[in-house]
Amino acid sequence: MNRQVKKANSNNPDNPNQNICAMRVCQALGVADQVRYLHTISDVKRAAGKRFSVRSVKSAAKSNTVGGARSNLKAVGALAYIVHVEGHVLLLNADGESVVDTDARKRDRRKMLGVWGVYAK
Repeated sequence: MNRQVKKANSNNPDNPNQNICAMRVCQALGVADQVRYLHTISDVKRAAGKRFSVRSVKSAAKSNTVGGARSNLKAVGALAYIVHVEGHVLLLNADGESVVDTDARKRDRRKMLGVWGVYAK
């Protein structure tokens, strides 16, 4: 991964070190100032890991789509969920409802590439 390429292709004109969706998710978690770069899902997990325990819960989601996983995530018991879809990241609350989604959908059939539970340390 080349940071210069990520910065050049950033969708945030005010701070090219951070993409808009990743920045908003980290701001909602209160960890946006913990790391310099927020371009990839690894950057988001690293920032969240400074304050919270972040663990994969993809098997508990029991679905490949965001909409299908929402009800299944209620039983996991995390404080929130970081969801990675193609070219985007969003934050769900403990009930599986969207808290931060800069590309919201009425019927969310986006394929999840990963989902992580956010727990208190």
